[in-house]
Amino acid sequence: MGMWKYLLKKEFKQYFRDPGTPGMVLSFPFLIILVFPFAANMEVRDVKLAIVDSDQSEQSVLLTEKCSSSGYFDVQSVTSIPGEAQTLMDKGKIDAILTIGNGFAKQLKNGSAMGDALPVGIKVNTVNGTRGSIGSAYLNACVSEFLMESAGISGMPSGSQVEIRESYRYNPYMDYKRFMIPAMIVIAVTMMCGFLPALNIVTEKEKGTIEQINVTPVSKIAFIVSKMVPYLCVAFFMVFTCLLLARIFFGFGVEGSLLDIGLFTFAHILVMSSFGLLVSNYSENTQQAMFVIWFFSMVFMLISGIFTPLNSMPKWARIVAGANPLTYFADAMRGIVLKGATLADTWKDLVALLGIGGLTTAWAVLSYHKTN
Repeated sequence: MGMWKYLLKKEFKQYFRDPGTPGMVLSFPFLIILVFPFAANMEVRDVKLAIVDSDQSEQSVLLTEKCSSSGYFDVQSVTSIPGEAQTLMDKGKIDAILTIGNGFAKQLKNGSAMGDALPVGIKVNTVNGTRGSIGSAYLNACVSEFLMESAGISGMPSGSQVEIRESYRYNPYMDYKRFMIPAMIVIAVTMMCGFLPALNIVTEKEKGTIEQINVTPVSKIAFIVSKMVPYLCVAFFMVFTCLLLARIFFGFGVEGSLLDIGLFTFAHILVMSSFGLLVSNYSENTQQAMFVIWFFSMVFMLISGIFTPLNSMPKWARIVAGANPLTYFADAMRGIVLKGATLADTWKDLVALLGIGGLTTAWAVLSYHKTN
């Protein structure tokens, strides 16, 4: 016990010796909750729209007002000359063009002339594919809703119209922050518990202080495990501070158990801190360790389902994701925070994390050599 006492005292002193690191850890939860969810927002709003109104009718004006008042479009130009709108799109000043052709009001009044297509066209700028495709869907929905309101539902007897109501389970208001905050917490834990341990041993190598430990009878297991303990405290502080801030500022509570979150956080810390120490064992200098851990962190985050669904990835990417600890931690965090999932639902994620953590910890211990 005396050995563990002095080892942990040494590690915590080493952690607090750099005044920048504790300050960064204290500020990171505020950035995660109050800044990053807005910066990483994938909702598409204020689609810049130009409307080419060749009909110049009351109905075309109503359609223009419908689009501008929807809250999704920022109408930049209303013109009757198609070339003007196309020039704006070529210059990147607008994202979409809605064209209302001649005879729109007449054809709408006559019931679309027995099935003839209405003279309405949509053109989008897909240089930004996500913005273009979502903007096109918004515009299509806006036009369809206007036609439904104007002409009623074709083929339905009077008084028997169908009302459709959508309900979104777990995130009823489709608030993107509610979906992204658990993912941001996962990223924060990964970055802190990956980068800081990766710099730990290699920094001692550069300063020469590791030689003093190497000549002591401290076992390799005790040495590696003692280095993981400070980051365990850092990660728990960050996770529960982020959850508290989300509750205070956004009213987002945790639907599941905080104990389950703590258990998964511990398992993920085991993985990332041991992986960081593993990288540090094989690195000769700080720069090398930084590049290696940055490379793996980027791969972990991109192939984890945090930003894009795993089911939309090709088969080879899903296979790689199976060896990615972030895949299991992100899935469990979202399940617990949003859906109230229990260990009966997430035990496979926990087993996978503990398995990867056991492997990386054993590798970190075996790869550390007290003699050159």
